[in-house]
Amino acid sequence: MPYYQDKLDLLTSSKICTNNTIKFLPSGGESYKIRWKLLENAKQSIHIATFSMMKDGTTEKLEKLLLDKLEQGVEVCIILDEIVNRSTFASPMLKRLAKAGAKIHAYNGLLEEWLPLSSKKPFKHLMRILKLKMKRHYHEKYMIVDGVEVILGGINWGDKYAYGGIKDFAWRDTDVYLKGSIVTDIQTQFLRDFTRYKAWDNRSSSQPNFYPDFVKEQSALSDKQVQEKYPQHFSESPDTKGDVAVRYVAHKPYDDNELALTHAFLSLIENAQESIYWGCHGIRPPKIYAEYFARAVKRGVKVHLITNSVKSSRSLMVKGLMGWMYKECTKFYRRLLNDGVHIYEWQKEGAFHSKNFLVDEKVASIGSYNIASGSTYHHSESNIFVYDDDFAQQVKQQFNDDFQYCKEVKLAEIESKLPEQNAYDRPLHERDLMIRKDMIPEAIQKELDKGNYKRILT
Repeated sequence: MPYYQDKLDLLTSSKICTNNTIKFLPSGGESYKIRWKLLENAKQSIHIATFSMMKDGTTEKLEKLLLDKLEQGVEVCIILDEIVNRSTFASPMLKRLAKAGAKIHAYNGLLEEWLPLSSKKPFKHLMRILKLKMKRHYHEKYMIVDGVEVILGGINWGDKYAYGGIKDFAWRDTDVYLKGSIVTDIQTQFLRDFTRYKAWDNRSSSQPNFYPDFVKEQSALSDKQVQEKYPQHFSESPDTKGDVAVRYVAHKPYDDNELALTHAFLSLIENAQESIYWGCHGIRPPKIYAEYFARAVKRGVKVHLITNSVKSSRSLMVKGLMGWMYKECTKFYRRLLNDGVHIYEWQKEGAFHSKNFLVDEKVASIGSYNIASGSTYHHSESNIFVYDDDFAQQVKQQFNDDFQYCKEVKLAEIESKLPEQNAYDRPLHERDLMIRKDMIPEAIQKELDKGNYKRILT
């Protein structure tokens, strides 16, 4: 039986698919080499899920390829984060693609949901929407071509991703290339999402104008219903002789009101016996993760986390939001280091953006989920979990390679430089109430019982 299969079967409502092939792509250069080939060879459909599209040479090439494919009759569907793509100036390109026939959904539109104002508490209503606009994002990153091939991971569309491993300014990031039965699960989820988002875009005046309320009235299509509704995307049997076992998990905090990936990662951490390796552009684990890490270390598990340094974080958005991203991360350092967690800071110019996860060198996860409250509670994410010894060793080797460009953080060396504020002194988040009761540590449950948590939706 695959490692931890029974627990994730229960926690995620997903299944393990066994007849797959997988190729590990630990750089943008490797990923884009396959991306361009898949796009050029597309015959029926191109489905893209992405957090952001930059305005640069990479997306100019993407636009040209997609316009050519639209002329050839290939279906192009794109789901992306609306607010983020306003900041990247991708809107003109998206409008041109839509005019040419591409179907595009911009998630969490900036101008949506503000009206009508509550007659009793209009200011509270506006602040509620503002907070959600800042927190609720579509953070997934994958592409499905002709329903039979997938690229999935942490890589968006733009030069700083495409030149990973090629140019110094580019980011260190990871994708995987998949073929086999797992593609059906990913394709089904994309079409389920697109159907739901289309219903939101075309909602009537009598339906709720607040997305979390709107989806509560919607019945998400089952796998069977999706496949019956869009048979053209499931007509071909996957042509693969692979034997890799893969699980796909979609994380939809505001679509399904579930925290599937959060439950999955907490379960894997809780059951780790020897080691945990995890990378992220910013280490800001909520308190429940800190509790789980601490318990793992007490069991003798070695926990290793990679994140950005002062230097590399400057290549993140707006110079790391003018230094805030790095400083905010360091507010989490003191407790994590005191608990015995090992933290390593990336020393190269281009940012570390990879989200690889490995437990006991047995189960690896690749995707878009970060070690931060955004992914934990708010962002729509996609990850795969791979149950394959060869793949696990490839991921472990990549961590070893990454450590060569990192410096381990030693508390004695940096404690005097850390911010006085400890992030774990802050109140919990109300969405901790969405965590399964049997997975909440006693210390956190006591705080929840006291009402010691921030409220957004209530």
